[in-house]
Parts: sequence; C-alpha cells; structure tokens
Amino acid sequence: MGLPVKQEKQRSKKSMTLEKELESALKKVQSQLIVSSDGYWSLSNVLNMVAAGGIYASKKLDRSEWQKIRVAVEQKRLDFDDKTVRDLAKKIA
Repeated sequence: MGLPVKQEKQRSKKSMTLEKELESALKKVQSQLIVSSDGYWSLSNVLNMVAAGGIYASKKLDRSEWQKIRVAVEQKRLDFDDKTVRDLAKKIA
C-alpha cells in the first residue's frame, strides 16, 4: 500500500524554422502582447496561439482564400502592417 504517484505530463520539444517575414510578424505580436498585458509572452506561446487560431478559423476560409495564402507564402510576399499586429494582440490579450 504505497502512496499514489502523480504522473507528470510529458512535454516534447520541437524545432522548426520560420520564414523571416513570419518570424518578424510573430515578434511584433509578441512585443505588442508584452506591452498591452504587462506580462511575459514567449515566442513559442505566441506561435502556438496564432497556429491554433489559424486552425480554428480555417473552417471559415474557402478554397480561393487558401490559394491566396499558399501563393503569398511560396512567393514570400507576406506583409503585415502594424495595425493588423496591434489588433491581433488586443484580441489575444
């Protein structure tokens, strides 16, 4: 009759490479979140939230919108203005 041992959740670490444009946009979101919430936001937390939001919202995108996104990523024509970044940070914070 021993005491039950609480199992800790296993976390796995993954490594990924981001395009410079995406990394820059994520860092802008990160800095806006830090400023607006007076707390620390790791880049991995920001990336996880943006990815989860994108997956959740993907149900609302039609085929032509996915094609535009794919072309923008392939041609590295990603441009996120500051208003977009601030609005996203406000929604998350």
